[in-house]
Amino acid sequence: MKYHPNTSNVQERAAEWIARLHADDCTDRDRDHFLRWLHSDRRHATVFEHLTDLWEMGGGVVLPHAAAVRPKERAHRFTRRHALACLGAGGLLLTPLSRYAHAKRVLETGAGGLRSVTLAGQTRCQLDTNTRLVLSDGRPAVLEKGQVVLSTEVVAHISARDVDLHLPVHTTADIRIDPGCTDVTAIRGRVFLHDPRLPRDGTWINPGQRLRIFRNGRMDVDTPDLDELLSWRSGRLIFRNRSLRDVIAEINRYTPREIVLAAPALADRRLSGVYYVAQGDSFLQMLPRLLPVRLVPVTEGFKIVPV
Repeated sequence: MKYHPNTSNVQERAAEWIARLHADDCTDRDRDHFLRWLHSDRRHATVFEHLTDLWEMGGGVVLPHAAAVRPKERAHRFTRRHALACLGAGGLLLTPLSRYAHAKRVLETGAGGLRSVTLAGQTRCQLDTNTRLVLSDGRPAVLEKGQVVLSTEVVAHISARDVDLHLPVHTTADIRIDPGCTDVTAIRGRVFLHDPRLPRDGTWINPGQRLRIFRNGRMDVDTPDLDELLSWRSGRLIFRNRSLRDVIAEINRYTPREIVLAAPALADRRLSGVYYVAQGDSFLQMLPRLLPVRLVPVTEGFKIVPV
């Protein structure tokens, strides 16, 4: 279905869309055209929602002026839920239709979960544990928590906390939100960042560089070990000369059972090794062989105490 910008009767156009979206041969291209029409004028969402109510009250009867795109007969009645599901090919989720309706897709992982999604065939998105990424039609993606690697062949935009990122064509970046800071690492190509605390209009970071923006306003640029930084993508955590405090904090991101380090004298002891996410507590079981500690099971998980 093509969009006719000169159509003056919004109700007629909305009725046509309702019928088209319920048709057996409705395509992804049709849905894309619909979303563009829906967002081209705030009145469109209001009228569409009102006519959807009439559609349901009428038992799915095609509304006036929509006969040209009448859907094929089906054995069951369509409801608003079906209509909304039709709008979201590939799992796209929508907020309730209103004057400010915007299509949203939420990508999320739980503790220990990893997920890889290809968006529109142009951007590969890899989500680390406990990550939530919100994609909105016509708006930049928003990383609300966790860590994500974006590899894009087109221009892409994403925000994390107060940081806005611009990824040019053929760019890969790792973005991570921690309680105390936001990290952005350019892996392939340069990444442009805008933040109110940055000088001028923003700054570029080059491949291999990481910009760390702390909640207290401090900023650091370094060159992290990319193998260690990105090891989570293969279900491993690589630690190279890391403090026990940092190791425990990182493992805690991947397990629903909290690990409490109750051995402050050993917090800065350095460790190297590999933790396999799928193997659960195997790394912890090795700790008493490496350090003078023991594991004490508690209700929430484990407590590491000195011997």
